[in-house]
Amino acid sequence: MHIQALETARCIEEGVISAADADIGSILGWGFPAWTGGAASYIGLMGADKVAAECKTLAGKHGARFDPPSNLGTMAEAA
Repeated sequence: MHIQALETARCIEEGVISAADADIGSILGWGFPAWTGGAASYIGLMGADKVAAECKTLAGKHGARFDPPSNLGTMAEAA
């Protein structure tokens, strides 16, 4: 779920979509687990620091696609 949340964060950072629309779309559109509140809210639920740390570990193993975007902390504060 981390990679989907990271891609959502990147889209929000680029101004492509709002966090609320991303949450609704991720649940209804591609079946992101509803208990999380959606792909954007997942970051706040899990904690931005924890998600960022886990993604840095994953980036070391699987490449730059897991590098957390700069707005990750801001998204968690807004959630």
